[in-house]
Amino acid sequence: MKRILLLIAFILAGVVVRAQVSYFGNETSNVEKLKVLKNTTTLFTFQYADYAELEKFEEAIRKTWTITPFKIIKPEELAAYDTLANYSFFYFDAYPEKTDTVTKANVVYLLKLITPSVRPKQKDESIFATVTLFPDVYTELTVKKTVDKLGSRKSIKKDMLNMLYNNSRFANWSPGFLGGYLKQINDGLLLAESRQIDYQFYNKKRLPELAKETLYVPEYVREIFSSRSARLPRVNSVQEPYNYKLKFLPSKELDSLTLTQDANIKYLVYTQRSNDKIISIYDSKDKKIIYQKFYYQSPGFEMNDLIDIKNVIKSIK
Repeated sequence: MKRILLLIAFILAGVVVRAQVSYFGNETSNVEKLKVLKNTTTLFTFQYADYAELEKFEEAIRKTWTITPFKIIKPEELAAYDTLANYSFFYFDAYPEKTDTVTKANVVYLLKLITPSVRPKQKDESIFATVTLFPDVYTELTVKKTVDKLGSRKSIKKDMLNMLYNNSRFANWSPGFLGGYLKQINDGLLLAESRQIDYQFYNKKRLPELAKETLYVPEYVREIFSSRSARLPRVNSVQEPYNYKLKFLPSKELDSLTLTQDANIKYLVYTQRSNDKIISIYDSKDKKIIYQKFYYQSPGFEMNDLIDIKNVIKSIK
């Protein structure tokens, strides 16, 4: 708990974003600060359990993060950089989102830059990128409970950070997954581009290769898919099933493939956030996205999500 308390004064801002990987490089307010960002050293913090795999996380960063030098530190060390210039940092955070009368909690891994403000003794905070994480049921419930509790902003943030860094789990989080996320952010910011909520894309050359290749899917997707009562296409939807090759692997085995220098596989990432979902396919040879679709108010993984991929492949062929 004492470790997290040191972090509170350093991190007290919220963010609202919906795409799985978003970055903000060409927005008017960020153009000048992007130049500042490129001259910083980026500090990466992870959950305390992640440091047992520090070498893998460092390898994933080294292969994909070129926009700035980087350094991996422990969460409690961030406070030491509060008064120092030329640093940006990645950290975990969560924010509430209200839909009608229901409050949903969303968790993100985000890149922030802090610079001096024109106001005395204050600083400006700029968020340059976010990764939407898919928490397990326990983490989601705990985040919601923390968001809804009474108390000061500082007290709530303390409890939130303590939970996120010590007692949370995310289905779409691992060294291999992180490499794919960072590749999108790194390249997007280098080109001073922005990616927003409605980002949808498919690669006309690479995606059709899945008609003959295997699509690798992390095991958590099958577990969620199998637990749903409605696992077939929607009523009155006459479509062929996805009959290209699929292979389900635990995240650790998938990491072993995606972190291997000579690996050349295509793998799916399913992210659920609030009432929405994002389906992405990455190519491990260069960590680029070759397919992404955002589904508004349709959070569960369904057979139709695979059928959508197949239909796009057939439309290209």
